[in-house]
Amino acid sequence: MDGTERTPTWQNCHFAPIFIRCKAEEQEKSYYFVGNAVALDDVRASVNPGEDGSESKVVISTLKLGKPVDPELYRHLTGKSAL
Repeated sequence: MDGTERTPTWQNCHFAPIFIRCKAEEQEKSYYFVGNAVALDDVRASVNPGEDGSESKVVISTLKLGKPVDPELYRHLTGKSAL
């Protein structure tokens, strides 16, 4: 990232929709849309080891959502009240 992701031009032309899944609902394979990321910080490449010994390349970053997550969805996903 070169810093352009923080400009209005980038934010108007690019978006990263964020979907997450509850670990408790892993078998259902259902995901929840929580919003669009408007900023990416601390972007770095990493590798996740697979159960079979294989490796998957991944990117790790801190995301900032454009809007707060709905309090009911947050409670469902985390089991905690929204802050």
